[in-house]
Amino acid sequence: MERLTVLGAGSVRYAPAICGGLACYFGERPLEIRFWDPDAERLDLFDRFARYLFKLNKTPHSLMSTDDATEAIFGTDRIVIALDEHSAELAKPSGSAEEVIALLRPSFPDGVAVLDLRLDASIPEPDEDALRALPHEIIRYLHGDEYAHDFLKEQQGSPVREWLLGS
Repeated sequence: MERLTVLGAGSVRYAPAICGGLACYFGERPLEIRFWDPDAERLDLFDRFARYLFKLNKTPHSLMSTDDATEAIFGTDRIVIALDEHSAELAKPSGSAEEVIALLRPSFPDGVAVLDLRLDASIPEPDEDALRALPHEIIRYLHGDEYAHDFLKEQQGSPVREWLLGS
């Protein structure tokens, strides 16, 4: 298995594209995915969403979520950085996402491949209405009130999936 860590897996901006992109990725080897985020509620929401999408799309990845960044990073082969300012503040009061990532960088394994989604303008910043609606939309998917097939089709071009396919 190839190990992939997502730092900032609770980011409302990036997590849908991460979850969808991973659910649409069928590589040579299944992924052992580790989600990390200091916001326990958001981490739980996106853990459940990813598991739902993996099951729906019959993706063979395993997923572990943790609030311990060292545990998430240890021995990983790839890292996706999606840490937003909200979670950075929880990880390090008065700290920025850049500061938190700088603190974590020494624990990155040598030669690890890194995708920093914060540098990708293709994932738009959600407006206030979208921020309020997203958790409810995910809950409707999880409860079977709506189906995520259209969402998964949209995620075929996810930057995470494209990165995994290209390397």
